[in-house]
Amino acid sequence: MKNDADILIIGAGASGMAAALEAGRVRPGSRIVLLERADRPGKKLLTTGNGRCNLSNRETGLSCYNPGAERFSSVLERYGDDRGFFRSLGLLTKEDREGRIYPLSGQASAVLDTLRFAVSDSGAEVICSAEVTQIEKEDSRFTVYVSDGRKFTADKVIIAAGSPAGAHGFGNERMITSLTGNGVPFRPFSPALVYLTVRDLPAQLKGVRAQAEVSLVCEDGRSFTETGEVQFADGYVSGICVMDLSRKLDEGSRAELVMDFCPGISREDIRDSIETAMKTRGESPASAVLAGLVPKAVGETILRSACSDIFRRKTASLTAGEIGAVTDLIKNYRFEVSGKGPFRSAQICTGGAGDADGSTLGSQACRGLYFCGEFVDVDGRCGGYNLHWAWASGRAAGAAAAAALKEP
Repeated sequence: MKNDADILIIGAGASGMAAALEAGRVRPGSRIVLLERADRPGKKLLTTGNGRCNLSNRETGLSCYNPGAERFSSVLERYGDDRGFFRSLGLLTKEDREGRIYPLSGQASAVLDTLRFAVSDSGAEVICSAEVTQIEKEDSRFTVYVSDGRKFTADKVIIAAGSPAGAHGFGNERMITSLTGNGVPFRPFSPALVYLTVRDLPAQLKGVRAQAEVSLVCEDGRSFTETGEVQFADGYVSGICVMDLSRKLDEGSRAELVMDFCPGISREDIRDSIETAMKTRGESPASAVLAGLVPKAVGETILRSACSDIFRRKTASLTAGEIGAVTDLIKNYRFEVSGKGPFRSAQICTGGAGDADGSTLGSQACRGLYFCGEFVDVDGRCGGYNLHWAWASGRAAGAAAAAALKEP
């Protein structure tokens, strides 16, 4: 087996395979080799979308990504047709009511098989169980070292090594150290699209789901708001809206989660509802006065916070002050955030290489080196946006690397 290549791709996940396919289209006949740390390519794809692979979204504008994605707007637009890309590989897709795009079969394995077979048919070679530890450049050619002692040489290198998200151990630390030692700026990875741990979560809320408008209020004054279903667990809060907010929380910073359990309903309407209950069922237990407004466990938690003896009271006994306190808690219930869930629970990471060119994904510090996918400091919301970035950035990097090859 020859250990030299025209283009060497580090990582055979979503963006790495997309890069290989696009490079092969731009420069047919070029030798493309993918080095994959795991024992087989694309393993992470099988877990996306709860096994169904939410591979893109109808809407993929910049508002779905962190501000750093703005400089890649041309990449996201140029390679925005994910459905057409997969159709060209023989995979049909379908769209749900929220605009999320899935393979027609509803199986993530169909996406992975389509990519694997297409990469194989293109002539690219995938080498698994190959953990890259160091990248060196001498003159115009790269030497890439693998942990088992092998080394590979290439004219162009594309790093599609992903992030620690969902992994029990991330094997690319030495490679990252090698890159930063060569001047490539790198923002440390942090878990994202992950649950948030909170202090003093009432035990009664464990296992409860509730609709809410949720705001992440950071210690530096920034505030971000999402609406959706909140899921309470043992010491942490989850749900798509909370996971989206986790992207905004800097590692180690202090913040609060502020929940409005009746979004769209005014304080006046809530007070009117409570006062009506006092008039029409005043002898009923006061602990049930919020029935119909919020889930039972949420209502009892709020009432206990406002009235310590609520379970010994009748509805008619509530005072104006207690009604005001209950109303405020429904619209403004606060949890102190103590941190994020671990990397293994995260869907993606924030952070990554920070000097990729906005059009080619090429490193500005090291000519001939390219980045794509999660290895770039770009992250998106839940809903297929991160895989859209993987396809778009991978294809852009593959095309640019292939176009930059010297003519044979």
